[in-house]
Amino acid sequence: MIIGLVGRRASGKDTVAQYLEKKYGYRHYDYTRDVLSPILSKQGKPVTRENLVRLAMSLRGKMGNAAPTMLLCRKISGKGDYVVSGIRFPEEVEYLRGRYGSGFTLVEVRSSHTARHERAVSRNIKGEGKLTYKAFMEKEGLPTEKILNETVKMADRTVYNSGNVKDLHGKTDLLIRRLNR
Repeated sequence: MIIGLVGRRASGKDTVAQYLEKKYGYRHYDYTRDVLSPILSKQGKPVTRENLVRLAMSLRGKMGNAAPTMLLCRKISGKGDYVVSGIRFPEEVEYLRGRYGSGFTLVEVRSSHTARHERAVSRNIKGEGKLTYKAFMEKEGLPTEKILNETVKMADRTVYNSGNVKDLHGKTDLLIRRLNR
């Protein structure tokens, strides 16, 4: 089974993916870690949200909107359970559904703007440690963020991240039970 996670930044996608990896043995793939950061490193550029967006959009311009997903899928081999966090574009969902059929499920991880801002600042990655709420919300206008309005509509399931990590883990357990029926 392949679970794709879609959601706005700091919604809890990676927390869900890491839990699936730890508790259920899923192999976790992440666009930033497994595709984009290695390319930026080879180019000698820092891993910031702006550089990640620029690179992803450049790849999409050259290879189509599913480009990061096509590159990521090169790492998925054989049988097993996989979770891909950070799906952004409808074409990525279409590519995964075309390639894996009913073995692919898209799950939206949803959280409030305020909670996401607090998480982004506290985790302090991708240059977001000092973002004001206003600046955080302005980044919602980036191309890789705006398109999420369309992509989340394609989700087969939604996990609402409205509590603490333990609550999110419980909701993830429920998701797995439902998917395994």
